[in-house]
Amino acid sequence: MLCHACRVHVRRDFPYCLHCGILRPGVPADASGPPRLTVDGGAEHALSEHVTTVGRGPGNDVVIDHPSVSRSHARIERTAAGYVVEDLGSFNGTRAGARALRSSSCRLADGMELLFGDVPVVFEQPRADRTHLWDGSEDTIVHGGRPQRHGAVAVKQLPDGSYVLRNTSTGRYIELDERDLYVWRLLDGRRSVLDLVVEYADEYGELALAKIERALRVFADEGLLHGTQARPARRWYHVEWSIGGLDGLLGRAYRSFGWVFFTGTGKGGLWGLIVAGLLALWAATGQHRLLDFGGPLGIVAAGAGYLLATLLHEAAHALTVKSYGRRVNRAGVALILGLPFAFVDTSDMWLASRRARMAVTLAGPLTTAALAGLASIGAAAGSAASFQLAVMLYLSTVYNLNPLLPTDGYQALSDLVRRPALREESFGYLFRREGGLWSDLRQRRAPRIGLALYALLALATALLTAAMTPPLVFCVIMVALFPVWLRLGWRRRKLSRGLAGVTR
Repeated sequence: MLCHACRVHVRRDFPYCLHCGILRPGVPADASGPPRLTVDGGAEHALSEHVTTVGRGPGNDVVIDHPSVSRSHARIERTAAGYVVEDLGSFNGTRAGARALRSSSCRLADGMELLFGDVPVVFEQPRADRTHLWDGSEDTIVHGGRPQRHGAVAVKQLPDGSYVLRNTSTGRYIELDERDLYVWRLLDGRRSVLDLVVEYADEYGELALAKIERALRVFADEGLLHGTQARPARRWYHVEWSIGGLDGLLGRAYRSFGWVFFTGTGKGGLWGLIVAGLLALWAATGQHRLLDFGGPLGIVAAGAGYLLATLLHEAAHALTVKSYGRRVNRAGVALILGLPFAFVDTSDMWLASRRARMAVTLAGPLTTAALAGLASIGAAAGSAASFQLAVMLYLSTVYNLNPLLPTDGYQALSDLVRRPALREESFGYLFRREGGLWSDLRQRRAPRIGLALYALLALATALLTAAMTPPLVFCVIMVALFPVWLRLGWRRRKLSRGLAGVTR
């Protein structure tokens, strides 16, 4: 469901939109607990009354004793549309986010920062899944085998109970459970690993040295422990080139027209195209043959259509990210197992729910399937180029939904089973000498069949794809250079005609 004001998805368990602060239609403003004001990172004041006044004078509900704050500075009112802040003609003014208020009002959104004079105040709605920041200012350097957290991170609890830790210096994300986060909080540089084991046992009633060591390795790999540096996330089969600064453009595109695709009508039209396309492809199968494009113009048209579909596939990912109020950090081109792919960075969705992440992942393949449906309808109408394009787009959809390759299908599966590093974990279990499959078999422990089977299937699929890459790349190059071959052939034909005229 989209917010009727900002067109961003709203959570059904909240009466208001977390993005713009407006209430859902028909929901009273006091449907949940009162929001709060946090003054300069310290004192908190619950907004339990219909009107809350802010100022330096002792008669205000929220008293801020600072010379830049007027005696009667501002008021916050609970209205039918949500909470609204209004400046009362203060001497130094009020700011709500980037907007300056001068005897005017502004609707408050969750997490919005206000400035009463020179005093920062944060407006927060009551919810548990809030992002908490560690800026590294409390870190103390302790040596001698006592792990200590390092650097600035943001931690957010997700609706499903898990946590996401974001390294604010690298922009990378780690998914944690409650116990991993407990270990992270203990890493103050004063406790040894043995101390961590003892305190963990006191808290959870089990000795978990292996779990603590695994958590420490993850933190060290991300450069979040003192004396460590983040390892570059480079894989031999994945090379990419990207550009940033696209989030503002995508936000404007979403607010202008993109939100329409996320309404009930838009989603119904998408699924209607997918179903109608499959029926049209069945009807068109007897009219056309594979690789019969109907001439050179058909090849050019099919190639242009496939390129457009690729761009729309990635645009669907990006617009879905914006529909949840998150950021698109960058976009670019990647080579995966030698095959070229366009991509958008949707890693900011780690701070959203698991269901939202899966929606972003599946938006691309579903859009490609809908475009294949459009091409199939054109094929049923008699277009040979549309038939070839439909076949290519359906094959692309199947490839992208394959959970055994590092594509959209894999991302959806890893979110579904709640294993963000499923490929790495399964390959490690298959090939690791200690704690892996062969160790379990030697010690007659029950093997983890699902993890081992996934690793074997993923490895076989990767090898098969790698074996198919050279002919596929050759075909892609030949199709991409078709205008060059056509022009050279045309020149050769003219030259041969001219020589024939000379010889006569």
